Amino acid sequence: MKKKLLIIVLSFLYQFTSAQEKEFDPTLAVKWAPTGLFLGNVAVQGEYSFNKRNSLTAKIGVPMGKNYHSLFHGKQIDLNMKAFSFLAGYRMYFSKRKLRGIYLEPYFQYIHHTTSGLGETTLNTQPVTLNFTNTYNAFGIGAQLGSQFIIAKRYVVDFFFLGPELNSASNSFRAIDPSDSGSWDNIEASQAENDIHDFLNQFPFIRNKVDVRVDKTNKTVNADFNGWLAGFRFGVSLGYAF
Repeated sequence: MKKKLLIIVLSFLYQFTSAQEKEFDPTLAVKWAPTGLFLGNVAVQGEYSFNKRNSLTAKIGVPMGKNYHSLFHGKQIDLNMKAFSFLAGYRMYFSKRKLRGIYLEPYFQYIHHTTSGLGETTLNTQPVTLNFTNTYNAFGIGAQLGSQFIIAKRYVVDFFFLGPELNSASNSFRAIDPSDSGSWDNIEASQAENDIHDFLNQFPFIRNKVDVRVDKTNKTVNADFNGWLAGFRFGVSLGYAF
């Protein structure tokens, strides 16, 4: 009798454990992309699986200030950048396990990026501090190859790599001399224009592509770009599956 009871109990436990394992069939994952911190935002991503091989993804990056260093007129300057981003994609997994394995993901994204800071220079022997502002906007499409793992049934590790993209972008840069002195003369205007050219040439995506204009009356240098830019997306996301 005791043996029969033990067999029944063990059988029940086995069936219960097996059922518990089969019951975990994740359809949703929430992830965080730490690489967003380097661009000035906190990026949170959601993924919804509607069958074994396909899912929809959405990511939003909330602006958060990020300081970084650059060079202007031979001196190191501090700049602050913030970014808002949105991405939507459609994933096609090559495996038959939900939210797992190698995938291909066509996607659409939007980025709004701002940068501000101060730069010191000398115009016609006079020290000048310029106030910098830069605004970048881009709409892009791309295709991402990646691989996703689920560890201990719940914890998600998503590596995304080989993600070429094409963006329709606009960039607007402005440097203003806020002092109360009079308008720039021709020498000051020319030196300010050269300083801004040298500064912007540090950034590959707008190097030699911007239209630089000097407003001597308002002591302002404007540099604008509109056109197509190629990009590349890669990184890792960590999260939790439900």
